[in-house]
Formats: sequence, structure tokens, C-alpha cells
Amino acid sequence: MREFSMLGKGRHRMLLALCWLFLVLTRSGAVSRCVDHACSPPIGNLASGRTLLTHSSCCGNSSFHRSPCPYPTVTPHALCPIDTHPPAHMTDDPFLHPDTWWASGAGPTEQEQQDEIRLDLESHFCMSHMVLVFRSPRPAAMAIDRSADFGKTWETLKLFAHNCSEEFGLPDDFTQPGSLCTSRYTSPTPCGGGEVILRTLDPFSAKTLDPYSPEALARLTLTNLRIRLLKAQSCPVPLHPPAAWTSPTDSALTSTSSTESAAPYAIYTLLARGTCLCHGHAENCVAYNSSQDTRQDSNMVSGRCMCAHHTAGDHCEKCAPLYNDRSWRPANGSSGESNPCQKCQCHAHAERCHFSPRAWLSSGGTSGGVCDDCRHNTVGRRCQRCRHGYHRHPSLPLNSPHACTRCWCDPRGSLPTRPGEEGPWCHPRSGQCPCRPGVWGASCSHCQPGHWGFGEEGCRPCACPHSCDPITGQCLDSYSNNQVFNVPIGGKIPDLDHMFTLEEEVQWSKELAVSALHYTGKCSCKEKKLRSALDLCKTKHDYVIKASVLSAHDKGSHAEVQVKVRKVLRSGHVALSLGTISIYPLSWTSRGCTCPILNPGMEYLLAGPEEAGTGRLLVTMQSVVVPWTPRLGLLVSEGLRNGCT
Repeated sequence: MREFSMLGKGRHRMLLALCWLFLVLTRSGAVSRCVDHACSPPIGNLASGRTLLTHSSCCGNSSFHRSPCPYPTVTPHALCPIDTHPPAHMTDDPFLHPDTWWASGAGPTEQEQQDEIRLDLESHFCMSHMVLVFRSPRPAAMAIDRSADFGKTWETLKLFAHNCSEEFGLPDDFTQPGSLCTSRYTSPTPCGGGEVILRTLDPFSAKTLDPYSPEALARLTLTNLRIRLLKAQSCPVPLHPPAAWTSPTDSALTSTSSTESAAPYAIYTLLARGTCLCHGHAENCVAYNSSQDTRQDSNMVSGRCMCAHHTAGDHCEKCAPLYNDRSWRPANGSSGESNPCQKCQCHAHAERCHFSPRAWLSSGGTSGGVCDDCRHNTVGRRCQRCRHGYHRHPSLPLNSPHACTRCWCDPRGSLPTRPGEEGPWCHPRSGQCPCRPGVWGASCSHCQPGHWGFGEEGCRPCACPHSCDPITGQCLDSYSNNQVFNVPIGGKIPDLDHMFTLEEEVQWSKELAVSALHYTGKCSCKEKKLRSALDLCKTKHDYVIKASVLSAHDKGSHAEVQVKVRKVLRSGHVALSLGTISIYPLSWTSRGCTCPILNPGMEYLLAGPEEAGTGRLLVTMQSVVVPWTPRLGLLVSEGLRNGCT
């Protein structure tokens, strides 16, 4: 028995824990009706917690043309007696206060008495229907109006009359459906407890109409509600009433004063069912004015939406600042689609964006966001480019705040800025500054090989057969005891066999055993011409790259040229990457020259074979060596992509 008791206690504790967890998740918002679905705040009585304005509350018999005033009104000499049936009684809880009502003031005659009840809201709301429960007989004529512009203009929602043609000159919707006037709810009986009901949407169309569509909101939305009580009527007295018959209502009437009994209009309850306007993008609302007293009626329907689906505004009527990649749309209440706003791709460089119809059309209807106020020195529709005077950092991602770094160009070696531009300019991707003649380097900070005299006019070519001092211009002897020599590519390679021992010579494969050091004569290269991109496909080169020639050196048995790879279009067995590498031109052995010609400081399209066994990149007479141009790069890229199939 003790074991069963312990098991029972364990189950009880587990059940309590599960209930507590469910309660926490629900209150914390973990369970939301708005997740991937249209949603709406709860419906309540729009009149609860708000002040109702009436004409008769301003000391009884006020002129109908005066604007309503809130109850109570402070007037001198105590002209206004204490109102025992104020307008607030129409919105109290009928279950807690069943014997309270509002009573209008008495007029000269009962039929001439007119009154008005008005509800002014602080924002736009949606009202689905309205119910009035009368203590007096229902009016013989009345009108219900609404305003959607805070009382500037009014629209009549429905007219009620015992005789529509006599009172308003309109047909009765009993005989002509769709008419603005109806005789429903205008009978004087029952003498107490009679209802007047208004539905803002036709019951038949409401089943198929999307409640968030412009057509529905044009009918549902309001800022002010006005009930005009135009013509009162008396309760019909039976010809022979039972002598002993009384009712609670009669008892209440007999207990009231003669003034209260003479009130032509008396209303128990005014119920205006509605909710805050959120276009299907919120499930809760808060007080419209956050500075107002927070001790508001717990039943009061608040007016400011707590927006979901990346929307914003008091009524979720726009997209959040960074979510305008698509135009704002209301949710679809019929299908349940949430139609959320989409985030703009600003790469963490902007906090706001706006929707551009032109960008939307140009993207084929996929993206229309334009980033606003790009930070971190970026520009562009998506903050994807560096602004003038900055270039992309090669090792940082685009969404880094330091992705764009300032250009640094040597003022002596770089060209001056254009008129109207500020600061140094460099290529926004590579950071290469525009150099003066004979100057090179990313920042234009030194002379090209074969040039000297770095200064504001650039660098001058060396007047020497080989090279010169980069500062003084004095010719340098290339036949000193150094083991490395500058060799003009395309020029004659000197005979330096006596400078090297056999052990120092690099043994190449027999097929490629070529030494440029044993041949002399006039240098003349018959270079291979590139007729089209298909030539690259037919020859089947092992590598195709875009490279800048940095320097060239004679190694005795071969020439070695250092290049900086700018772009890899094709790799062979050796995986190529951007950076500095060595290539090995094979001399045209019958003339003793290195061909094809490669000039330091220039960019070329290079295509050739790899050496079997070592993987070194070779330049032969069958290689392609063509000065690089942007058009050539485009043609080659497209050719390799489309032609080599």
C-alpha cells in the first residue's frame, strides 16, 4: 500500500510539473498564434473603459446642435443636478450591475426629444457588430454613424425607422434588400429589454470576404461611433390590463422618480464589439499612449498592436526598418497566409532599407530592398561595395565592419585625384593605386625594374643594356660574382657557363633538356598568336592564368621568372592559387633567347604545360603569352566556360 501511495504522489507531482511548464510556455509567448500564420487580437467591447458622450448629460435639455460633452460637466450655481443614471452605466458589467442604466433628459414632448450618444476612440479600431439593450421602448427612428477620420466626416452605417419612407424617404430592406434603412428593431414592444443589433459586414459576404482586405477594412474601420436617437415612442398600454399583474421592470419604474419615468430613452447596455486594427500581424495590443495611466480598465480594448511578421507601426501597417525587401502586405485571413516582411541584404552595414519598385522589377520580382545610410565606408544598393577612397580587405568577409580599408597611395608615385574627388583613389577590389609612368607597386611606392629616379614625375627608363641603380640611374654590371642575374626577357641571354659547376646545374628531363646558355645570335621570337578562345581548348594547356611579371633571373641552365597570379582560369595537376609563383620559360634554342617575350611590370594571359614529375609551370613556344585586357579576360572566361565541352 505504501508503494502505491508513493507512485500516486509521483504521478501527481509530474502532472503538476507539466501543467506549470505549459503555463510558463504560454505566458512567455513560446506558443504564438502568429507563427507562420495570420493572427488577430481578442475581440472586446470598444466602449469599456472609455467615456461616452451624450447631449442630455450636459444638464439635461441642451440643444441638439451643441456638441456632446462628457459627464459630469462642472457648471456654476449647481445648475446640473446629480445624474443617477450617467452614460457610464451603459458599459458596466450587466452581470455585476443588472439594475443600472443610462437615462436621457426629458424634452418638451416625448416625440420631439432627440439625443445622441458618442464614442470617441484614440486610434483606428475594427468594429464587427454593435448591440443596444433598451430599458425604454426602442426608438421609432434612430441612426448609427461612424467616422474613420476622428470626426471630420461621418458615414451612416444603418438607419432604423418604423416607417422608412416617411422618416428618411428610403425603402425598407425588408422589401428591397441592401437598403440603408430597416424597420427591424423598431417595434415599441417589448417595453423593456428590447435589442437593436447592427452588423458592419453582411452575414452572407462575411463568410467569404478576407477580413484584412481593403474592401472589408473600409467597412470595419472606425475612430468614432455615433448613435442618434431621433424619435421616441411610448409603450402601448393594454386595454384591460390584469389587476394583479406586475413585473420587476414595473417595480423598478414605480420606484423611480417622475423625471426618470419621463425619460424618453433609457439604455441598459451598449456593446460595440471590436478589436485593434493590426492587419493580421499581431495577437495582442497595448495602450495606445504609453504615457497614460496604466491603471486602465482590464476589459478595455487597447489600440496599439504588438506586431509580428517583421512589421511595425501602431497598426502593423508597414515593414520594420530593415525588412523592406518586399512591399508590405496585410495577412490573408481567408487562407491564413502571414505575408511577412522580408529582410534586406545589407551585409550588416545598414539598419534601415526602403522598398524600390524599380529594383523589384529589375530583379524579376525577387528583391526590391535598397539599403539606407550604409556604414563602414560601404555604398551600393546592398552596401556591397567600398566607397571612393576605400578598397576591400582581402582577408575579411563582406559583413565585417572593417571589410573596406582606406586606400594608401604614395603621393609622389601615384597620379593626382580627379577634379571634385577627395582623398586618394584606388581600385575598389584590389587596392591598386593609379601609378605614374615607370612606377609600380600596390601603393605606387617604387620604380619598375629597369627604371630609376622615383619622384613626382614617375621613374625614367634605365639607359643601360641590362639594369641600373634605382636611385642614381648608374648602370650595373650583370657579370659580377653574383649567382643571380637580371635577364631582359626577350633579349639575349649571355654565355655564363664558366660561372657554374656541373653540380649546380639543374637536371631536367631528357625531353626538356634545353640550356639557353650555349647559343648566341640575334634574338627574334616567333610567338604563338591567339586567334580565339577555342585555341586554348584545342591545345589543352595545363594551366591558364592572369599574372603580372615581377622579375626574371638567369639560373645558368634555365631562366626563372617570378609572377604574381591575379586570376586562375584553369589548373592542372598542381592546384594554383593567387599569389607569387615562379614560371620557367624554355629558350628557343636555335637563337639563344627566352621566348615568348615577358616584360616586367606588365600583365599577361599565360597558358602552357606543366613539367612532368616536378609540376613546374613551363612557358614554351606553344604557350600563349598575350598582354591582358579586360575584353580579353571576358572572352577567355566565356570561352573556357562554354567552348571547352
